[in-house]
Amino acid sequence: MGIDFQMHRAAVDIAKGVRQFQKADAELSRDNIDSTLKHYNKGLNYFTSAMDHVAKAEDDAYAKAGEEIDKGNKEMNESIDAFAKSHTDSAQNHYLKAMDNYDRALDLIG
Repeated sequence: MGIDFQMHRAAVDIAKGVRQFQKADAELSRDNIDSTLKHYNKGLNYFTSAMDHVAKAEDDAYAKAGEEIDKGNKEMNESIDAFAKSHTDSAQNHYLKAMDNYDRALDLIG
């Protein structure tokens, strides 16, 4: 679904989880144990969901980084081919594009 979307969903679930813990605390102060446990369990479920979203964001980031590395490798091959044909300007352009792709990949996983 996308890295940013998954991270947004994780943040929302964390906020909901904290709110449930606050409600559990309020119920505990009133000695409503059943309600306390209900809110506590809901909060834990929100945190579990947040962890799932973070894991999905990580998977998305690694997949996108892999795509950038593939693009970089293709540009690097083009650079080598151009250099072998003594087309130094073209070789340099492909090399710089490859480095940009590699930088984007590192930004995603770094």
